[in-house]
Amino acid sequence: MAKNIPPKQNMLYVDYQNALSEKVGVLNGVSRRAFLGALKKNDRLLKTVFRSKNKEGYAFLNLPDDQAALLKIKKWVKKQGKHQWENIVLLGIGGSALGTIAIKEALIGQYQNPKIKPQFFAVDNIDPDHVAELLSVIDPVKSLFVVISKSGGTTEPLALHSVFREKLIGKGVKDLKKHFVFITGTGGNTLRKFGKKEGIDCFDIPPKIGGRFSVLSSVGLLPATLLGIDTNALLRGAKKMREMVKKATPEKNPALILACLQYLLDKRKRKVMTVMMPYSNRLFRIGDWYRQLLAESIGKKSTVGPTPITALGTTDQHSQLQLYNEGPNNKWFIFLRLLKYKNEIKLGNHLPDNLSFLNGKKLNQIIDAALQGTVGSLTKNKRPNVTIDIPKIDAESIGMLLMLFEIQVALLGLMYKVNAFNQPGVEESKKITKSLLSKKT
Repeated sequence: MAKNIPPKQNMLYVDYQNALSEKVGVLNGVSRRAFLGALKKNDRLLKTVFRSKNKEGYAFLNLPDDQAALLKIKKWVKKQGKHQWENIVLLGIGGSALGTIAIKEALIGQYQNPKIKPQFFAVDNIDPDHVAELLSVIDPVKSLFVVISKSGGTTEPLALHSVFREKLIGKGVKDLKKHFVFITGTGGNTLRKFGKKEGIDCFDIPPKIGGRFSVLSSVGLLPATLLGIDTNALLRGAKKMREMVKKATPEKNPALILACLQYLLDKRKRKVMTVMMPYSNRLFRIGDWYRQLLAESIGKKSTVGPTPITALGTTDQHSQLQLYNEGPNNKWFIFLRLLKYKNEIKLGNHLPDNLSFLNGKKLNQIIDAALQGTVGSLTKNKRPNVTIDIPKIDAESIGMLLMLFEIQVALLGLMYKVNAFNQPGVEESKKITKSLLSKKT
C-alpha cells in the first residue's frame, strides 16, 4: 500500500493522505486502490513526457542543462556593471512576467530594501494609471527595460516599450539602445527586427518552449541574474527535481502523485476547482504563476479544465475559508508549507489572560499552527487536500518547485487528452483586439 515517504533533506515532500477516501469519505476522496491503480497506469505517460523532451512544448525539460545560455546571460549582465541601473523594469505579460515575478518575490521579497540597487518593477498590464504611477517613482534615464514577447508581436509589451521609449526621448536620451534589452522567439519576428534595426541586444526564447513553460529560459534567468539571484542554484534545483521525478517509483513520485490526484478528483469526484494556498507571502506569487500554467494548459474543451484559485494563509482564512469549509464541496486544495522561515520573530509576554496561549510564542509557530488548523478543518468537513512541505526558501528549492509543477501539468495534458502547450482561446481574443485597434477613428 502506498504510504507517504519521509522527506529527504532539502527535497520537497507531498503529503497526500487527506485526499484519500479514508480521510474525507468515499464521496469526496479517492480510494487508495484507485489511487494506486492510477499511479501504475499513468507512469507510462510520465515516460512519454521524458521521451518527448525534444518535441514542441516538452523541451522545457532541457532548460536546466542549457549552461551556454546562462553563461551568455552572465557575461552580458557583467558588462552592464553592478551599479549602472537603479531600476530593472520588466515589460511583459502572462508567461513573460509571472514566473519572474514569482522568483523575485520568493528570493528577494515584496518589500525590497530601497537602498539596495537595482530595484525591480514588473509592468504586466497596460492600465494607464498603473503605468503613470510607476513613472512617478522611477527615473527612466536610470532604468533598464527588459521587453519580453515570445511571438515578438504581443500588444501589451510592445505598447509599453513605445511608452517608455517616448519618455526617454522626452528626457533627451540619445543612446536609446542601452536602456533596452529584448527577449523573444527565434526568427524574424517584429520585436527582433526592431531590435536589430535599433542595435538593441536580444536574447532567445527557445523555439520549442511556450511562454508559460519558459521561466527557466532567458525569460526568467536574465532578470533574475540582473537582480543578483543565484541562477545556477535555480537551474540546479530544477534539474534535481527533473531527475528525481524521472527515476522515482510511482508511489514516491511527486509530479505523478499530484497529476493523478488532480485528474481523479476532477473527473470522478467533481472537484472542478483547485485552490493553491501557500502559508508564506514569499510563495504567494508561485500560485499566480501556477494559475496560468494550469488554466491555459488544460482548459481546452467544454468538459475539461479545472479552475485554479489562489489564496494566501493566514490572510485568506479570514476571507475565503468559510466558503471552503461550508460552501459547495467542489474544490480540492494544495497547501505549500514552509518548514523553516528565514527569520524568527518572537511575541512578548504582555497579552491578557484570554490570549495568554500566545505569550512567548514565535510567529513561525503561530502560522504553522494556523495551517494545521485549516488543514484539519477542511479534512473534518470532507474537503480533500494535499500539503507540499518545502524545507526552506532558496534558489534551489524554487527551481525544484517550478519544475515539479511544469511536469505535473505536462502529465495532465496527456491524461485529459488535450494539447497542454497551445492556447487557441487566447489567440482569438488577440485577433479581435487587433481588429478593433486597426479601425480608423
